[in-house]
Amino acid sequence: MESLLLLCLLLTPLGVVASPALTIQSPDGDLIDCTPIQEQPAFSNPLLKDHQLQETPTDMVRREEGYRLPIWQIWHRNGTACLEGTIPVRRIISYQNETTSSNGADRATQGHEYAVGLMKSQPKIYGTRATMNVWRPTIEGSDEFSLGQIWLTSGSYNTSDLNSIEAGWQVDAYNNTGCYNLRCGGFVQTSRNVVVEGAIDQISTFGGSQADMTLKMWKDEKIGVWWLGILLEHGVHEPVGYWPQILFTGLRDHGERVQWGGEITNKQPYGRHTRTEMGSGYFPDSGFGNAAYMRNLEVAFSENDFQPLQELYVGGTHLDYYQARKSHNHELGTHFYYGGPRQLAIAVRVTWDWSLLYICFSFFLLI
Repeated sequence: MESLLLLCLLLTPLGVVASPALTIQSPDGDLIDCTPIQEQPAFSNPLLKDHQLQETPTDMVRREEGYRLPIWQIWHRNGTACLEGTIPVRRIISYQNETTSSNGADRATQGHEYAVGLMKSQPKIYGTRATMNVWRPTIEGSDEFSLGQIWLTSGSYNTSDLNSIEAGWQVDAYNNTGCYNLRCGGFVQTSRNVVVEGAIDQISTFGGSQADMTLKMWKDEKIGVWWLGILLEHGVHEPVGYWPQILFTGLRDHGERVQWGGEITNKQPYGRHTRTEMGSGYFPDSGFGNAAYMRNLEVAFSENDFQPLQELYVGGTHLDYYQARKSHNHELGTHFYYGGPRQLAIAVRVTWDWSLLYICFSFFLLI
């Protein structure tokens, strides 16, 4: 029997995963547990039983103790930081488990709609970098989400060997949409300054200031892991953590494709298309300051050698609702706008207060 096994599942207990060295009260109501780095959820994965922690990318010098990021997540407003040797973990107070589908492929793809930019498949990809503006789209249903993110993949659904690492911002109800972030037991966090799944402090405003976040994924060939980093203002580069090589098959050595853009889930409430927004909710023709964008797109075709993307293709799965339009200029480099459809968002029932930083990895096998 053919089916797909999705390993982005709940692999660790909910709530506090270890005795925290310190608990920080975030202004948005979250509790942030400063958890000993060796006791984080990743190490509940049997594949990482004998894993040796990699604290810093091999191409970076370790920062001095006491270094702190600028305020860019809500919890930073508290003024308290996690101690050296610990990582901040958002405490899960409650969680409604997803209804399990008997078909893993359906569970991963049914009801998902996209507006994206992509590049042609390449023999070997070793990283990507992109800057995205963060929005707070309206979500209609408690079992839906809207996100802007990067996908770096190898393999495919068709051959049942898809490997994917993903990172970006997301708005949802914290439930019913599967397992992301640290609860998946695979991503090893090293930063004591970033809360994965933590609310982002600044949000873009229509016709006003744009809240940018630059994400970088890259293969560290010397130790074989895939790093995730965040680049903030003033050139600050914070490695968040990494996906160990042992988690993957195709991605164990390199990637084959990169994709950037938006994704929503359409659960067809009341038998019609959802009114959940993507990006800012406005179509790409709204342009800079109004539409969501992915800009200064770069790809590494050898280790840590990032080059501006030359050829970009854009498209979507339901163009009446969500679109993408490419462009290029000196300041924004190769970029595109994406999103929709605020014009149709009438009588929306559910909204969420924050946009969250999130990560995910997916690993599909034929079984």
